[in-house]
Amino acid sequence: MARTEIHQDSIGAENLKEVATAEPPASNGTQSDQARSSEGSSSTFGDMLVDAGMISFDQHVRAREVAKRDNVTLSRVLDREGLILPGDLASLFAIHTGFPMAELRSETIDPSAIVTLSEEIARKYTALPISKTATRLTIALADPTDLQTIQDLAVRTGYAIDPVISTPKDIVEQIDLSYRLSELSGATSETDEEGAQTAGRLTASSIREAQPAEVIDLLLKQALQDRASDIHLQPTESRLRIRFRIDGILHDVMNLPLELHPTFISRLKIMSGMNIAERRRPQDGQFSIEVQNRKVDIRVAISSTVTGELAVLRLLDKEFTVMGLDQLGMEADIMSRFRDLLKLPYGVIIVCGPTGAGKSSTLYASILQMNRNEKNVMSLEDPVEYRISDTNQMQVHPEAGITFAGQLRSILRLDPDVILVGEIRDQETAIIAIQAALTGHLVLTTLHANDSVSALIRLKDLGVPSYLVTTSVAGIVAQRMVRRVCTVCQTMTTRPIEEHQAYQAETGESIDRFVYGAGCNVCAQTGYRGRTGVFELLTMSDDLRQMFLSDAARHEMAAQTLRDGMIPLRLDAMRKVKQGITTQYEVMRVLFTLE
Repeated sequence: MARTEIHQDSIGAENLKEVATAEPPASNGTQSDQARSSEGSSSTFGDMLVDAGMISFDQHVRAREVAKRDNVTLSRVLDREGLILPGDLASLFAIHTGFPMAELRSETIDPSAIVTLSEEIARKYTALPISKTATRLTIALADPTDLQTIQDLAVRTGYAIDPVISTPKDIVEQIDLSYRLSELSGATSETDEEGAQTAGRLTASSIREAQPAEVIDLLLKQALQDRASDIHLQPTESRLRIRFRIDGILHDVMNLPLELHPTFISRLKIMSGMNIAERRRPQDGQFSIEVQNRKVDIRVAISSTVTGELAVLRLLDKEFTVMGLDQLGMEADIMSRFRDLLKLPYGVIIVCGPTGAGKSSTLYASILQMNRNEKNVMSLEDPVEYRISDTNQMQVHPEAGITFAGQLRSILRLDPDVILVGEIRDQETAIIAIQAALTGHLVLTTLHANDSVSALIRLKDLGVPSYLVTTSVAGIVAQRMVRRVCTVCQTMTTRPIEEHQAYQAETGESIDRFVYGAGCNVCAQTGYRGRTGVFELLTMSDDLRQMFLSDAARHEMAAQTLRDGMIPLRLDAMRKVKQGITTQYEVMRVLFTLE
């Protein structure tokens, strides 16, 4: 595999060109002219694309003119104009120049190589260091024939450069994933006994020199890059443990010296408007920041533990786009029935599940598909996480006396058509919501219950009379969130017998192999990226109403829902396993612990 060598002492233009056009050993079977100047390479590369039928002759001529006018290479013009797909362009360019092609999504990125180049320079040149030896550095570039870029990188790093080809999109994506806390990590590398740098570790001495606000800002930046929803700052007996919740799972990010904990907590309290002197009572607050041109609201909760004050930061990206019903993961038959419920003029629709099950997302998606020009849609939430256009959203403030029950009474005097109640927590709120439905309003709300039948029982436990439940509740959605298999590294694999037995018990089918993620840079070696929902939809039938009024047992009502055509949560989840959307392990982790 021939690679260009650019040494720090050969920075003259003529010497650089000689090195870049050196003929590789004949035994490698590569082209004799491995790299050319931009102009010569563009010409012959364009001819090759025309001969291959990838672009027309006229497109080639126009692209060359633009490249000459803008002083860029032909490949950059072709990519910018969208004349050739980036992946095809990179592959053809690799064949033409003889440079190796790097698949960055499956490549193992060496952290010690990353720190040889700052994030700012990596983004400027769209260059990603992949690996290094004592004197050589392998860097992924979109155009390895750009001699000026290679020269600059050689001078900046002090290494001989071995360029490989990748697409600009993949390079930028891996820069986002690889440069974590780069500003701080690059300044806090320390030397071990053998003289090698230990990259990417935060040391006590370096952290002491950084301002708490800077460290918090870098943590937030990394969390957003990692798609984290929460940041946990947890003091232990010996260290400050920092964890991110990504796709519903907590991951350890780093450990910091425990002596830094009071400084961080004090800074968070100041930023969130809390009482800095209060250390025993729980406190809540919030602040907003702008990270990489993204406006983010941060909700902060701090509470005392035996080892110190625990802080949890919830990240609410203001640029987050509320999903529609078709993006939640509902199967077509469930979605069709749910849309019919949303067309009802009155009644109560309940979405249930534990914390973090995606209930609010389902309510927001339900509101989005309604005609908000013809209907007065009002919501009562605690807190209002995301804004929905043409919707009157109200915030609950219990400390100010503004409760769900009290505010719900006032909403009924504002001529609503649809009322969204963030959560039913007590008997008073439940009864007022049901009375609103009985007086001609469609009420959407959430309830903490494990499944749809349990939601009915939960209303009874709150003290709502059975006759009010049966006359008002139109349908109940129970849901969970499961992680999606990473589409980059997914593969078919055999699994333990327990997973096969669980799948067969729910579906009555047998599968030899399941789709799992092998782990790659895109999914941070987890095999999962993103989440989707699994659902069951209960619609109230006359038989179920009668059973509920007669205080039938839970298992009897559950059997009746199946006779009414309800698809239970586990079966819907197994459908997604069969489609390769999620895994049997993930379904068992989320659902099979509930009995």
